[in-house]
Amino acid sequence: MGRITNEFAFSFAPEGWNYFRALIAEYEKNPGVVVENSTFFRFFQNEQVKSIRYLNDVLFLHDPKKRLDGFKFYLGTYPWGDHVGGGPWGYYFDQLHGKATRDLYGYRGNLWYRPGDSYPIETEWAKTIQLYQSIKSGYHPFFSGGLPEVTLLVRRDGEMRAMRYNGQHRLAILSQLGYRKITAWIPSAASISVELESWPTISSLPKIVHQSEVIVREKQVKDWYYVKHGYCTPEQALEIFHAFFELNGRERITYLGLPAVY
Repeated sequence: MGRITNEFAFSFAPEGWNYFRALIAEYEKNPGVVVENSTFFRFFQNEQVKSIRYLNDVLFLHDPKKRLDGFKFYLGTYPWGDHVGGGPWGYYFDQLHGKATRDLYGYRGNLWYRPGDSYPIETEWAKTIQLYQSIKSGYHPFFSGGLPEVTLLVRRDGEMRAMRYNGQHRLAILSQLGYRKITAWIPSAASISVELESWPTISSLPKIVHQSEVIVREKQVKDWYYVKHGYCTPEQALEIFHAFFELNGRERITYLGLPAVY
């Protein structure tokens, strides 16, 4: 669990901070808490979170200078490609390009599409608590939607991070319940490519996922899509890559001055 993080480097490790785990932790302490009084709600309603437009803004929320520097990656995109993250998407992207990505994950189903929208906050609150109630008495992966799926980031020295591909709610719940080890599945590039055929992607990239987007290796940085095609420098790409090793979410909730809950 200590090596698993989400798509914005909010880690599931004991020392990390993840907004879904905070939701569960607060509910455990006070099952009567209403969503509007929760850290989960206050986090997504925070003005600095509501100002987020790019991946860089989420990762470096606590570092205004880094938010301004370098190439800006739309939400759902990464230096190594678009498709594993389902991007590009987001309210700002739609306003800029005349697209409609709000409902890619179901009707207003994306917390990060336009941070501050109360509808997905309230929906995710109810959904996460319901799943927690079903898992807390015993976790049986194949009765809980199957194994969580992750992609891997691998540094030159072999250090790894597993970035969740799906199963974020389960990972947050299991982390809060004290699980330190969990079995996760690494999907094949071919299986993601099959899913992509029916995904209404806005990306201009060919609808095919390569294995180098599922297991992303630092040493191959010059072959990453946005580097290879000249959109960003290797240094800018690696700043994003290394953020998933150096950040865990705790730095951002502290910067915002909100209670971490756990």
